[in-house]
Amino acid sequence: MKNIIIPVIIATFILTLSLPSKGSAYSYGDPGEEKIAEAYKELEQYVKNDEWSKAEQLMESNREDFELYFTQTLPLVDEGLEERDEEKLLGAYRTALRLNIDRRLHFAKDNFDDYSQAKLLLAKARGTFNVLEPYVLEQSDQQTVDQVYTDFDEALASLGNPGLFGVGNEESDQDTFNEKVTSINDTLSNYFTLPEGSSNDGELTEENLNLEEANEGNSAIWKWIAIGLGVIMAVLIAFNQVRKRKKD
Repeated sequence: MKNIIIPVIIATFILTLSLPSKGSAYSYGDPGEEKIAEAYKELEQYVKNDEWSKAEQLMESNREDFELYFTQTLPLVDEGLEERDEEKLLGAYRTALRLNIDRRLHFAKDNFDDYSQAKLLLAKARGTFNVLEPYVLEQSDQQTVDQVYTDFDEALASLGNPGLFGVGNEESDQDTFNEKVTSINDTLSNYFTLPEGSSNDGELTEENLNLEEANEGNSAIWKWIAIGLGVIMAVLIAFNQVRKRKKD
């Protein structure tokens, strides 16, 4: 029994040390929930209730994201706030959400070989589309919306699955992934257009990947492995104690 317990203790200790530090700590929230997309829901309610001061406060709290990632839409956002123009403000924000999907998918492609990061980034993109779905439906039809979700599903499947210690391993398919990403972006760009003269690539830089957030996926996997090994260790120790008592 000691021959089993000792390696388990060592493995648990090593895995615990290998967990990312607080800079990339795992969040127990919904991995597919996107802060900027959730903020849109609040903004829409404030505007419809004519609570423009609250809308301004909300935008101020999210301004850094717009300045970093969605600079093309920021002038229209500011104009919408200043002019109390609901459609201009919300329309520009929805375009920013479309750019956020593009951003997440762009870096998911770049991190395709890192299953955890690519999966998390894909989930963030899908979570953003969940908010945009009603507006796509307004301008198209249910078939278009369903196709976007199908593309997300097939993109996820094409990531494969590294399995756990080689068990449950599924092969990845980057060509299919790239094809589905292109399909999603092409579809959404038809409904949420940039101001004239703006570049669709916008601010796609390494800074935009937000590694602290992406590393949540890796942290989650290793933490659950460590927890699993800890449970196994506890069971083995308890079993060993029971055996000793019976012998006594």
